[in-house]
Amino acid sequence: MKNKLAFTLIVTLICVGSSFAQYENNWAVGLKVGEPLGLNIRKYFSYGDRVFDVNVGSFGFLYGRERNYRKEQIYNEAGVMVQGLYQFHRTLGKREKIRVYYGFGGQINSRNRTPKLGERDSFRVISLGPAVNSGIELSIPENDLSVFLDAGGYVEIAPKPFFMAPNVNLGLRINIIK
Repeated sequence: MKNKLAFTLIVTLICVGSSFAQYENNWAVGLKVGEPLGLNIRKYFSYGDRVFDVNVGSFGFLYGRERNYRKEQIYNEAGVMVQGLYQFHRTLGKREKIRVYYGFGGQINSRNRTPKLGERDSFRVISLGPAVNSGIELSIPENDLSVFLDAGGYVEIAPKPFFMAPNVNLGLRINIIK
């Protein structure tokens, strides 16, 4: 009796869970080249019209390695960043191969601060702030791959408010779960 109940419960959960799978390819993994440079993980919601993007990679690797705050050089090397963006997607045309998107979220960075004159050691600085982006994505026909180009920006709120950094990327993404 307990085995039948457990089996029925498992089958019911699987059926209910699959009925909530609203989009054929609901996870994607990709590589972004630009600022930030790194890994992109994407989760699709609402038949692909809403997306949550997580980007993990470098901050200041390809450009902006040396950053100045108010005429004082603070950074001279790349750091690590994590960015989360909630995006809205729209298709262009009837074939749904080209999608445009825009979104907002947050970004956290960790970089080594260069020592000031008279100091010996550098130290880690954590910075955070809001991020926005928009872009275009082209799905490659008869394939689970897509190519994308996006641009946006990051505005630091701590430790130096209103420092702005552009984010421009080109990337390749594969939809991994059907």
